[in-house]
Amino acid sequence: MAYSMHYRGSQLNNQPSNDAAQQQSNNNINIVLLGKTGVGKSSSGNTILGGNRFPCGRSLSAVTQESTVQRSVIGGRSVSVIDTPGFFCTNLTQEKLSREFARSVFLSSPGVHAFLFVVPFGRFTKQEEEILKKVTKVFGKDVLKHVILLFTYGDECIRENMDKEIDGNDVVRRVVQSCQGYHVLNNKDLTDRQQVSDLLMKIDSIERNQGYYTNEVYEWAQKWPWEQYWEMFKKFFKAIIDFFQNVAKSFDKNHWRNGFVYETLKNV
Repeated sequence: MAYSMHYRGSQLNNQPSNDAAQQQSNNNINIVLLGKTGVGKSSSGNTILGGNRFPCGRSLSAVTQESTVQRSVIGGRSVSVIDTPGFFCTNLTQEKLSREFARSVFLSSPGVHAFLFVVPFGRFTKQEEEILKKVTKVFGKDVLKHVILLFTYGDECIRENMDKEIDGNDVVRRVVQSCQGYHVLNNKDLTDRQQVSDLLMKIDSIERNQGYYTNEVYEWAQKWPWEQYWEMFKKFFKAIIDFFQNVAKSFDKNHWRNGFVYETLKNV
């Protein structure tokens, strides 16, 4: 079973970026990086953009504390990459983390073409599957129409064997099947622009089939707790209605039974 799509593209050129995402046109791509702290999100952003744009490196604390955007012109196209704080980032409160995720969508205005769920190759655990569930809670279920699983440490894997390895791991297979496939990046080789070209082609395929993830979709996703309360509200009143209907049925039955007994005794 093959999950990855293989493409061939022209050699990519890079030009300096600005600090804000350019308004989207048919020739632009907006990408948001998601994942735990230390999985290589910032490094992947640098690989895609072809230079050291995002600060990264090993640290006891998360390097990325807020959502930031960098942009390059790649093959004549404006590519914006938004780096985000890691899920479970211990340096940020839950409220601050939620604001940063909202900000990542705002920086991609008017929409995100692809969310790259970054996971180091060989370090995929059940927790990653749980993180993806958290992603759907934050951004809504429709976000999965725009998520690509991005494996880092591509220098440590044999790419030709990836499909087979995914098939052999139930957790990874479920995650890949729930997303729009996967991609592998070697962040140690910024000169390998073919791997970036292949990724952009996959993102183009998502846009053709799914469109892009908009601010309005995100705002609607934030209403899910109220939807949950509404469902609880409906269940509560349904339970009340069912209760009184059962009482009414029981009353009718008892009334009929008592009437039957009365008529029987009267005729004795």
